Amino acid sequence: MSAIRLMALITVFAAIGCSDAAETLTSPTTTEPATILFSGTLQPRATRFYSYTLTTGGSVTAMLASLERGSTPMPNTLELGLGVPAGTGCAVVTSAKTTTSLVPQLRQDAAIGTYCVRISDTEGLPAAMNFTIRVIHP
Repeated sequence: MSAIRLMALITVFAAIGCSDAAETLTSPTTTEPATILFSGTLQPRATRFYSYTLTTGGSVTAMLASLERGSTPMPNTLELGLGVPAGTGCAVVTSAKTTTSLVPQLRQDAAIGTYCVRISDTEGLPAAMNFTIRVIHP
């Protein structure tokens, strides 16, 4: 091998080893679910609802996170529902009678759009109570 060929080969290998054109690997991005808290006071035999908007479709879960009278947790059963706003209410698609829990009590697959969560006292609370509903969505 001639000296010129040897020098050319060394130059090529050096250029390859020092190249700035390194391949950049990208991983798919994942979006963490968003949590919305809705809090209020529920009167005996009353219903309240709250609207929210999804900008990404996917699975929505809801739970009755707390129910208190004063600062005392209460074991009363309420109806929790997920649906779509309709007029001045919430047209519930799925619902459950439930007590407080930090585990989702409702699940609904939803596309991009506006939805609602509803809480109702169907059994007659002894007095007004404070509540918190947790909705987790994509």
